[in-house]
Amino acid sequence: MKKSDKQMNLDVVVITKDQGWNVRRLIESVLRETDGRPGTEIILVDSASSDDTVEVASGYPIRVIRLSKRQRLTAAAGRHAGLSQTNGDVVLFLDGDMELRRGWVDAALDLFARRPDIAVISGEVVDRPIRARCLRAVEPLGEIQRTSFTEVPHGGGAAAYRRSVLDRVGSFNPYLFSDEEPELCLRIRHAGYRIVRLDRPIADHYSDPSGAISTLFGRRRRNLYLGPGQALRLHLGSGLLVPYARERGFGLMPVAGLALGVATLGMSLLFRQPRWAALWLGVVATLFAADAARKRSMYRALFTMVQRLVFAEGTVKGFVGSPADPSRFPCMFEVIK
Repeated sequence: MKKSDKQMNLDVVVITKDQGWNVRRLIESVLRETDGRPGTEIILVDSASSDDTVEVASGYPIRVIRLSKRQRLTAAAGRHAGLSQTNGDVVLFLDGDMELRRGWVDAALDLFARRPDIAVISGEVVDRPIRARCLRAVEPLGEIQRTSFTEVPHGGGAAAYRRSVLDRVGSFNPYLFSDEEPELCLRIRHAGYRIVRLDRPIADHYSDPSGAISTLFGRRRRNLYLGPGQALRLHLGSGLLVPYARERGFGLMPVAGLALGVATLGMSLLFRQPRWAALWLGVVATLFAADAARKRSMYRALFTMVQRLVFAEGTVKGFVGSPADPSRFPCMFEVIK
């Protein structure tokens, strides 16, 4: 007999890093949506914040743990540590810069109860500026049985996972600098389960998106472009390599283009025929000009070119590193509350 949504135990894992500016809003939204649901536990996993994130979170009826600086501090490590502290049938993961939307939890748990083939449920994440203070009316849930959904390849930073499936395929890989959700969801789909997105918002995401090249290099400094290369190396020789490369190999095409450029330069030097290198440079210039014309912006075309180069570098650096066994990750943390 299947459990109804009222019988399915839910745990919520929130990962934070220097997000004291939003943690109150996030926790209160989670408490609002889980109020009165027996067995629900909320766990905040903090990646050694230097602000007041932990102090603010400790004022609420939730568990708070802080990861040690002696280990790699990544979103993947936070999710991995949080999952290890939960027991619920369903585990909802949220990032520290989000706010949970009304009604989504009830709709998701109902869908989990009705569809055992579904392992992950996400929803639309609505981007808002950090300083937004939007007062929204309660969204009508309607008849939950009619909740519609769309099949997707992965859930993103805000998604709920069926524990029994995670017990089968494994947790988030804590060694990945990024792309931990797509990598896990590929394993889940390979095991025969479905990943869907409810046709309703799951959370508001508070950030100040920027198309600035400085943003790319800021993410580069935090090694956030290494994840796809790490995952490619991890699945080298397995049946998941090609599917992952097809879905997440953003840096492979730029790598191939750069390799071709190096080859043509070598040929030009070896045979003293500069036209080979000139031809490659001409193709690159033509592609750049076409992109600038399409976007009607030289800057946006330059941003795209730099982005592809950063993706290429991250893919190579991630790939050449030796993969580590996730089960041997030194998950060190202290229980704050």
